[in-house]
Amino acid sequence: MIIGAYGRLGQRVMHVALKRGHQIIGIAHHQHANLASPAVIIKDMLDLTAADLTSVDAVVDAVGAWTPATERIHYEGLAHVVSLLRGTAIHYLKVGATSTLFIDADHTHTLQELPRYYPDYMQDLCNAHAEGLATLQSYQDVNWTYVTPTYNFDPAGNSTGTYQVAGEEFHPAHSQNPDEGHNDYITYADYAKGILDIIEGNLYPRQQITLFTGDNPHPTQRY
Repeated sequence: MIIGAYGRLGQRVMHVALKRGHQIIGIAHHQHANLASPAVIIKDMLDLTAADLTSVDAVVDAVGAWTPATERIHYEGLAHVVSLLRGTAIHYLKVGATSTLFIDADHTHTLQELPRYYPDYMQDLCNAHAEGLATLQSYQDVNWTYVTPTYNFDPAGNSTGTYQVAGEEFHPAHSQNPDEGHNDYITYADYAKGILDIIEGNLYPRQQITLFTGDNPHPTQRY
């Protein structure tokens, strides 16, 4: 199941999954005029029931919400779906936020705190993601993985066919200028490959991980 199947990332994940021979159930909260797929059900994720998940092996939560009116879905939607998965073997993969990654070895500070990475206008969204992650970490009877793309997450970049996996720490530029960062770039295409690899291998249970390919090829550009 791919929640947010009509979003740019959801479409990428669905394409890779179908190419690998998986059966897909897509969930989208409204019909898009230029998109239609028999594999996609129009339904709000908050209305999903246990019956919707009876034939599902994995759930990819790829919802995108960027406004104060919608960003609560990153914790309320997550909490609802996870409550349906308790005690099952279904693998829940949440597309995470780089803002939640730790920037110190003691794990007391996160990237959200650096204003050149996340200015004031992004703090509400950062808080929504942080609340979702905290909710997820409170469940020991759910097979979850919080899959964080690195800071520069490029929807249009080409696939390199490879990626690297890191943990829950991010190493910002010493200058705290994102233009000078390293290992801070991945495309949607490479990230989607990583998502399917995790599903097929049932990897990283109850962990936050980060996927990246290398340095941003356009250092002054944000995605």
